Amino acid sequence: MTERGFIWAEYQTDSGQVFALRVDRDYFAESPRGWISQAASPTPGLPRQSLPRTVVGLDEVGSRRRAIVASTSADLWTGAATTFVVQGSDQVDHVCTVIERLAERLVGPPIS
Repeated sequence: MTERGFIWAEYQTDSGQVFALRVDRDYFAESPRGWISQAASPTPGLPRQSLPRTVVGLDEVGSRRRAIVASTSADLWTGAATTFVVQGSDQVDHVCTVIERLAERLVGPPIS
């Protein structure tokens, strides 16, 4: 992971709706997370109080870490990939092993 920053990417819900979600640029580049493309400007944002689907993992010292998964066909969600990388506050990459998958929760209208 090199360049830090955020971009707006397309998040696909379980029902196929597409919303814009602010994502770390480095995580967007990791294909197992399922990010396909950056969101076009008219794409509505994920509704407030909604929670995207995530996987939970344990890093090498046993700390719980989370990763947002962009679609249900992503390798992290299907189980084809069993690890993901997060950058800790120590600026070191931590490899996490998936221990749990948390379904999305959508509420309210999309942010326009």
